[in-house]
Amino acid sequence: MVRFKSRYILFTVHYPVLTDIDKICPSDDSASNYPARFQDKKAPSLSDRNILPGGKEGNLGKEMRTLLHKRPAPDGVTLNAVNTAFRDALNRNFGDLGAGLVRASVSLKYFSPATSTGIIRVSRDHYRIVWAALTLLNEIAGVKVVITVDHVSGTMRKCEKVAISKNIKVVRELSGDL
Repeated sequence: MVRFKSRYILFTVHYPVLTDIDKICPSDDSASNYPARFQDKKAPSLSDRNILPGGKEGNLGKEMRTLLHKRPAPDGVTLNAVNTAFRDALNRNFGDLGAGLVRASVSLKYFSPATSTGIIRVSRDHYRIVWAALTLLNEIAGVKVVITVDHVSGTMRKCEKVAISKNIKVVRELSGDL
């Protein structure tokens, strides 16, 4: 009997905060006013300013930055949407050959919209292709995303333990118990 050897990939979906110059500046400013406005010595540079969702400026504390970074998935980002976007990214980036190699052995085992984490199972020979496809994925159901791979393991149980420990760390960080 031959055993199917696989890898489980734990990934996190991040939803970046908008930082476009159109979102930073009010709509009544014309494009010709941007350089003069930002060349003022008293005005902070774009990298020094904190931009909240919706383009509003504000001072973010550590807790707020953590909440923005670890927020739940929007309504359109579901298990089926992630699976569809992943398979499209696999096809787009690696063509028919790469998708054909991986498709027989890949399956999205878990995705939690509350924590925006998921687990994919793939054969041991092709996990690097799946990792690259996840990293290159930048949109799910019309929502801009950044995906990071947090852990690769031989068992799903180890991936679950890593996910739980990461979530406990976030909760401790937010409650100030660090």
